[in-house]
Amino acid sequence: MALITYKIVNDEGGKVKRAARTACNFWNEFVDPKKSIVIRLGVFDENSDTIAQAYEPYTGPKGIVYGRVEFNKPFLDSFSDRKVAATIVHEIGHTLGFGFAKWMKLFDEDTGIFLPKSVKAVALLKPMFVELDGGDGTALAHWDEEEHDRELMTGYEDRAEYVLPVTVAVLPLLGHKLRKPLAKKTSLAKLLARAAKVKFTKKVQAKQLDVDHFRVTRPTETLPHRRRPRRARSVRA
Repeated sequence: MALITYKIVNDEGGKVKRAARTACNFWNEFVDPKKSIVIRLGVFDENSDTIAQAYEPYTGPKGIVYGRVEFNKPFLDSFSDRKVAATIVHEIGHTLGFGFAKWMKLFDEDTGIFLPKSVKAVALLKPMFVELDGGDGTALAHWDEEEHDRELMTGYEDRAEYVLPVTVAVLPLLGHKLRKPLAKKTSLAKLLARAAKVKFTKKVQAKQLDVDHFRVTRPTETLPHRRRPRRARSVRA
């Protein structure tokens, strides 16, 4: 059985590891990924306004999918465990497919509106829009900020506050199997608090994964994102 787990490259007082456990528990509650996912996490120390840097996921031996996120130490020191966990949860969402090949086939790139076949498969997609602004790493890879402000998978820096059921429901269209749906719009803080209390029961399976496999890939998301002037949307039919 596939699962979502992590590799800690380096840490700061155990903060990244604690957040990683919570983030993996969050997604493992809702999804059986098509292939196991290893999120590679570490810390760098840079005098800049970069909070964190994520990199393009890649597939390694035995089909394992690897993601990578690094936190800038000056910001990490001031972050709560919950804020670090929320960032990792968001980036695991991208490793599950938000913003990549299967996701890009679900909607019209000019309007951000989901295609009829996508809505037929997942009715919760009907009122959703995809972000059109923000450039590489933001545009076309998130829910629209203006329409769905502060949802987990929107693309701007302001703190995520809730998760919509559609964020879980869309996962089968990205190639995964749902373990359970998210019943309603739910506070992210509540979900993370619940995930933090979960006892991980797949330690044997996790130890069988090659968590050390590493490949250099291109940066895909730098936090915080910079807001840009919005372009007008087409009216939904």
